[in-house]
Amino acid sequence: MMEDGSAVKLFEPNVKANSEKLQCSIVVKEFRRCIPIQLIAAELRRQWLKFGKFHLTILGLDSVLFSFFSEEAMENVLSRGPWFVNGHIIGLDNWNFDFNPNSLKGLSSPIWIRMPNLSVYYWDEINVSRIASSIGEPIFINGDMFQWGRREFARICIHIQPNLQLPTGVWVEGINRKLYKMVENDKISNFCYKCDRIGHLKEACKIEEENARTAVNSG
Repeated sequence: MMEDGSAVKLFEPNVKANSEKLQCSIVVKEFRRCIPIQLIAAELRRQWLKFGKFHLTILGLDSVLFSFFSEEAMENVLSRGPWFVNGHIIGLDNWNFDFNPNSLKGLSSPIWIRMPNLSVYYWDEINVSRIASSIGEPIFINGDMFQWGRREFARICIHIQPNLQLPTGVWVEGINRKLYKMVENDKISNFCYKCDRIGHLKEACKIEEENARTAVNSG
């Protein structure tokens, strides 16, 4: 807004045209800001080229814009994962007008979770999705789990904020009483939610010790 209170009016046809070009775009952000953005861009280019062609634009402030040539390629990236660069989980989301490189709002990461020993009463798409939605946004359910021959655990892909800790379980209103259902990360057995890195659990994290050592050395 200008000093006199008036605002510049943009040329709307161009705004709409630019918006249409970004319909199949994903914004990527690295949360801990400890990896050069050029390395993030190069590594994700290597990982995602198998899904289809895309343009890559470095936006600054640890953000990268990936504009895919097809919606299918974009959905493949969004529904798979989580995605990592140098052991660090990255956040991603569909491009929208409200994107702000200074904010983490809206950014998430797709992860697969499973619910072991889930009662057969709840083995349907609606109820499994309801349970999963208490943790994150359900985006894909493994269709094989609905086969009656084998029901060891329910498996579903959800979007979750990477800086949030995955709960160990959720309470479910059963037919006669409340039940506690266990939740597990299906792909990451040694992921630390304290420093967002693979290779150790939260209990063995030494990030605070390393930060203190760095502060002493730099002082």
